[in-house]
This record gives sequence, structure tokens and C-alpha cells, in this order.
Amino acid sequence: MLSGERHEKILRELEIRGTLTVNDFAAKTGLSTMTIRRDLTQLAAQGLLRRVHGGAVRNPAERPGEAEYRRSRQPLATLGLIVPTTGYYFPEVIRGAEAAARILNARLILGVSNYSVEDEHRQLQRMVANSVDGILLATAGPLDPGSPTFVLLAGLKIPVVLVERTSRAFESVMSDHSYGAELAIEHLAAQGHRRIGLAIARSATAPWLREAHALMVSRLGLESDAPILEYERLGPGLSNNQAEMTQFLEDCRRTGTTAALVLPDEEAITLIHIAEESGMDVPHDFAIVAYDDEVADLAPVPLTSIAPPKRDVGHAAVTMCMERLSGKSGNALSPAMRRVNLAPKLIVRESSGAED
Repeated sequence: MLSGERHEKILRELEIRGTLTVNDFAAKTGLSTMTIRRDLTQLAAQGLLRRVHGGAVRNPAERPGEAEYRRSRQPLATLGLIVPTTGYYFPEVIRGAEAAARILNARLILGVSNYSVEDEHRQLQRMVANSVDGILLATAGPLDPGSPTFVLLAGLKIPVVLVERTSRAFESVMSDHSYGAELAIEHLAAQGHRRIGLAIARSATAPWLREAHALMVSRLGLESDAPILEYERLGPGLSNNQAEMTQFLEDCRRTGTTAALVLPDEEAITLIHIAEESGMDVPHDFAIVAYDDEVADLAPVPLTSIAPPKRDVGHAAVTMCMERLSGKSGNALSPAMRRVNLAPKLIVRESSGAED
């Protein structure tokens, strides 16, 4: 591996994780510890990181060496990134995309659709008119063939990468939400729960969770009569489903359901309050796993949660787009279409009743 490639890997690791230990990074990359220490010393001399005992940390602010390093490079490409919102879930995706853009010397232009397919289409048209080199898109709604957004994207001669969305027609990077839901159900079943409910806000994530829930109920031999609730939300931060969650919990008690997977965190917190007000103890009477891990640790009973790899998704999407632009992705004459799924992780806290 060339020194430039090693340096990019090191800077990427620091952008995503904030810290790097020599031994862990050597095990992860197969590089020698001596090579990594030498690279860290060179990057520290340029002001791009700070050495600490056993490894390095990213700089808390831009240093003179980093500014000079950036000025010496003109952006290789301009990428347009459009997301539905910057208020929930997607901030970490954006940070990951920003980190990759800095490392790969790309300029990132952000657009926010506010879940409006019309606004999304207008922003796409504007970015294309401004000659961006690639498009990264988390669609505001379904990307149906024949829709204005689908037709626009299909006609482009530049790379298009869907972010936390998937389509047979385009490359994509997304969290493997089915796997995340499987982790949650498996975790609750391991605590002895035989009826596990599902309460999910209607969203791009919801179908994956419902499918995985049904699969795991069958695979693990769980009872199939646990309540399933799908509900509409006014928007992030607007808990407009008190009545729905109250009814869901009543249905859980009626059926003997003792645990639930809830999307997103905010509604899981609402469910904790409703349970406690009704005299139930979380997790002893009712266990909860939240999906998203945005504010799960701030719940009155800290929520066990499934954390999608949001920052890694943004980073991988920019990397995929830049690789396509540089011709590094497979056969240049007939490159294979790539759909990358990244695995969420289970973070165990108090709400699921698992022992430490």
C-alpha cells in the first residue's frame, strides 16, 4: 500500500472515530505497527493529527499545517447531497459524508428537501444545472420508476448514489435495517420474552423492521399474536401519538406481550412514560428496545437500542461516488452496480433488562 493510501486510511479513521490506536489499526489493516507509527509522525508534522501515547487523535480545530495542506489541493469534484432533514438521523450521515469529502478532496453541496418530493426534484434540477460531478440522494419519498425524480436521475451521465435508500436502478449505501431488527428481536428473546411487539413510525425504515420482525418470530418460534402498530408522525420532536402508544401498551398487556421494538427513540421514551404511569416497571414488567439511537441514552430508563452506522453510511456513499468518478470501481467499460449494506449494532442499556 502506498503512503498516500495509508495516510488517507488513517485520516478517515480519525474523522469517523476521533481516535486511533496503533495496535488496533494494525490488526484492522494488516499494516505493521512500525509503518503506522512512522505515518502518524509524518501526519503530525503536517498538523493533520495529534500524537498521543499508543496512537493519535484528530485535531479539535484546524491547525496551520492543515490549512496549508487543504489550500494546496483544488477539489477534484463537486458532489451534491440532498437529505430529507438535518434535524433527525441525517446529521451523522452528513458528518460522515463531510469527512470523506475532506479526505478525498471533494466539495460537498448540501440540499434539504424537508420530505417534499417536489422540492427535492427542484433541488436536483438546480444541482445538475450547476454542473455537479455526482449526486448523493436520500429520497423524500418512494423512488418509483416513471416518477419525475426517477426519470431525472436515470437520464444523468454522472454517478448517482442513493443514501439510506435502495433501488434496482441505482447504486446505494444504506444501513442493513433488517439485520438491525433481527439483532433486537434476538436480544429480547434471549432475555426470555416469547411475545415481542412492534411499534414503528411509517418511514423508509419501517418495512425492513416489519419484515425482520415476522422472520424472527418464525425463526425463533415466538408467539405470533403480539401487537404490531404502525403510526404516522407529524415530524421529529413532535410526539403526537400518545393515544396510539397507550392503546399499543394495553394490547400488549391483554395478549401477555412483555417486550417491544420501537421506532424511533422518541416514541420509545413516550412508551416508558405511559408504562410507568400505568404502574408498570421498565424493564421488569415490560422491556423495550429502541431503533435509531439518537437520544436513547437520555431516556428516564436508558434505552437498549439499535444504532445504524449513520456516519459510515455517509462516508461510504461519498467514497463510492468518488471511486466511480475516478474509474476505480471495477471494469471501466461495464462496471458492476454496487449496493452496500452496513451492519447496525446493538447497544445494551437498562430498558431490556439484560444483565451487565
